[in-house]
Amino acid sequence: MSCEGVWKVEVKGPFGWESIATAFMKDGKYLAASANHYSVGSYKEDGDNLKLSVKSRQYANLRTVFGIKTMETIEITYTCKVKDNKITGTGSVKGIKKHKLQMRLTKLDEIT
Repeated sequence: MSCEGVWKVEVKGPFGWESIATAFMKDGKYLAASANHYSVGSYKEDGDNLKLSVKSRQYANLRTVFGIKTMETIEITYTCKVKDNKITGTGSVKGIKKHKLQMRLTKLDEIT
């Protein structure tokens, strides 16, 4: 399955899954945004494996992510599995090994 398309992005927080962004993936590029942040990066597919490398910037009220609240810009690497129209994985921030974040993406549409 190709990862190209429009995706709902969710992360697992202390109270369950939280929708945080809409992402667009095409030609190895990853773009996502919400009302409080944007992310740009790239992805590489290898069969059912997917690696996302993303730089994310918060520009509204900073939220605690990966156990830190003081960073406006963070670099995140996600290691994921692709199955049907779902992507699940775990992310870690460059320079912070203590905290990992579970994420999942659900395909919403194709990009034409």
